[in-house]
Amino acid sequence: MNRNGVIQRKLALLDDHVWKLKHHTRGLSFEAFESDWPARLMAERAVQVAGEIMIDIAERIIALEGAGPVATAAEAIEKLQTLGVIASVEPYRSIVRLRNLIVHEYETVDPKLLYSVITTRLDDVLRFRDEIDRALS
Repeated sequence: MNRNGVIQRKLALLDDHVWKLKHHTRGLSFEAFESDWPARLMAERAVQVAGEIMIDIAERIIALEGAGPVATAAEAIEKLQTLGVIASVEPYRSIVRLRNLIVHEYETVDPKLLYSVITTRLDDVLRFRDEIDRALS
């Protein structure tokens, strides 16, 4: 697969969002996170944008490969595996599902779930970035 400037820019933006979120939440306890509305809002938005970028990249690759369209964001991630771009749909599909929860069921986002993702799952987003980057090489 050829390098694509749009995808490269999105990968850089994804990297930027993850590193900024890690920086701003480093050392933050769950209790502090739960009571800090701006921190929760920042985390929700950063996770949402990261999910959006992952979806955008997947859909662009699918279009470039002439392998689409797909009906859902989760299908877009699954198609990347089918195309051999990523090794497995998990954990990426679950990040996209969290993005859907944030966007469509925003009043029910569990702070424990969000905290768990920002403290233990952000490296999964970076792994997605790395897999896409390798596929473009």
